[in-house]
Amino acid sequence: MACPEPGIAATESFAAEMHAGQLDKAGEEYIGHPLRVRATVERTAPAAGVDPLQAQLAALLHDVVEDTEVTLADLAGRGYSPRVVAAVDALTKRADEPTEAYLARVAADPVAVVVKHADMADNSDPVRLGRLPAEQADRLARRYVARRALLDELVLARAATPPGTSGGSSV
Repeated sequence: MACPEPGIAATESFAAEMHAGQLDKAGEEYIGHPLRVRATVERTAPAAGVDPLQAQLAALLHDVVEDTEVTLADLAGRGYSPRVVAAVDALTKRADEPTEAYLARVAADPVAVVVKHADMADNSDPVRLGRLPAEQADRLARRYVARRALLDELVLARAATPPGTSGGSSV
C-alpha cells in the first residue's frame, strides 16, 4: 500500500532540512526562497489551471535535487506523486545543460511553468536584488528578464503546436 503524499507542512520541513546551512546570494538562509516561491504559486496556480497542492509541493522541492544529495527516486520513495516528481525533474537544471534546453523541458510541464515563473519573480525581486552589489544585481535582473521571455516564447510555441507534431522549426 502506497503511503500518502506528504503535505505542505511536511514538505516545508523536509525542504528546510535539505537546505539547512545553505545561503542565498545575499547571505540569507536559502530556505526563504522556496518558501516565497510556494506562497506565490499558491496564489497563481489556480488561474494557470494546475493543481495548487501539486504546484506548491513542487515549489518547495524545486531546488532540492539540483542543490542537495536528494534524488528524484528519493522524492518518489517519500511518497510524492509522479506528477510532483515530474515537475521537480523538469525544474532541475542538469550540469552543462544549455538554458534553452532546460527551459524547453520546463515549458513542457504546466506545473513546472507555474513554479518557474514564481522562481524567476523571486530571483529578480528588486528588494532582494538591492541587497547585492549593483553590477551583480543588474546582471541578474537582465538574466531573468531574458529567461522569462524565452520561457514564455517556448510555452506559446508549445501551445501553438498540434499534439503529435515535433514543434521544431524548419528555419
